[in-house]
Amino acid sequence: MGQTPQVSTRLPVYIVGLEGQDPESSLAETKFRKSIESLSHAYPDIGEARATVRAFSKGKERKHFEVHVLIRMPKHQVEFIEEGWSIEEVFENIGSKIKRLMTKPRDSPSRRRFRPRAEIAAARFYRMFSSKTMNIT
Repeated sequence: MGQTPQVSTRLPVYIVGLEGQDPESSLAETKFRKSIESLSHAYPDIGEARATVRAFSKGKERKHFEVHVLIRMPKHQVEFIEEGWSIEEVFENIGSKIKRLMTKPRDSPSRRRFRPRAEIAAARFYRMFSSKTMNIT
């Protein structure tokens, strides 16, 4: 009995404005792709994942990076902005934010409210007597 081969569909992952020459930016790109692929296990219907990179020069050597991420899913979309002095560090922070999306769904409440005992007893008491009065009349 053989295993059925899995068909790998390419996720629509786009990175706009990232210079691909240096090894730091290629490492950042692979981090982003891997985090989106792991997110696709929790949300299989990802429509698009886009990261827009803006670099600001501070002097001759240092660059400040701002990355705007948009992830579109059928029912909602997720956006966040991360910034820093290293493109690799920025995409590392983005990966941790994407991991948080997998662990806690957005539409579930963070805490479940339990009714107090008095409220439960009052509801039970009300049901008990309201059903008896209906049977008498």
